[in-house]
Amino acid sequence: MRTFVVTGGTDGMGRGLGLHYLGRGDRVIAVGSSQGKGDLFLAAAADIGAAERANFVRADLSTTAGVRKLIDQLPDVIDVLVLAAQRFRGERVETEDGLESSFALGYLSRYLLGHDLFDRLERAEAPLVLNIAAPGAPGKMQFDDLQLRKSYSGMRVSTQTARRNDLLGVSFTQVHPDARTRYVLYAPGLVATGIGDAMKQPMRTLYKVLSRLFAAPVAKAIVPMIELIDNRPEAALTAFNRGKPLPLDGPAFDPADAERLQKTTADLVASISR
Repeated sequence: MRTFVVTGGTDGMGRGLGLHYLGRGDRVIAVGSSQGKGDLFLAAAADIGAAERANFVRADLSTTAGVRKLIDQLPDVIDVLVLAAQRFRGERVETEDGLESSFALGYLSRYLLGHDLFDRLERAEAPLVLNIAAPGAPGKMQFDDLQLRKSYSGMRVSTQTARRNDLLGVSFTQVHPDARTRYVLYAPGLVATGIGDAMKQPMRTLYKVLSRLFAAPVAKAIVPMIELIDNRPEAALTAFNRGKPLPLDGPAFDPADAERLQKTTADLVASISR
């Protein structure tokens, strides 16, 4: 029996993965911000006879304090860490740490969880981090505006979140060069989830129309992820787009940029902790 920790585990692909592995006999800790959705996840687990192996932890991953509180509640051995928590906002919002919300939730929480849970992952037999993002997508990393103060738009949020997570994968292997833990960056493409609900009109309507026409259902979208989890890649870092491997030699995975973002993030975390 493996132990899975899934952020964004009460919605969309995170929920789908969690219920799949509960059905396989594993233990799943679903992390989310809504108690109501957490209760629905636990009810679904009970329906498949997995109530004793399903857990829900309510957490605010948009703050460093919330991430630290979650970490304190997690077990000493973690086999698979799935990073799927994300929330689209039509307008720029700052967290109580003074950080832009997509930076805090879509990147910083993943940075903290990956590094702070490293020892617990390393205790597992075949540890894996699955970071569900958008690896290899076009767009340049904006180091001069990490908090999107100069210009904020849905497209810029998506681009910068993708860039940060690509570099996070690279820096994870730089910080932990001898790790047994494998790090996978995964782009699922357009999936039928509720992520567009917070968009402004007319983009919300357009997104929903495109989703109806082209989005893959969650049950189909998670199949390649399950394959990667069950057949863990040998390389320390890999990236995939809907199951197809991506090269890691492009500018999105630049080692110097990864080192720069790692140092900037570490300094930022230290300043918040003081």
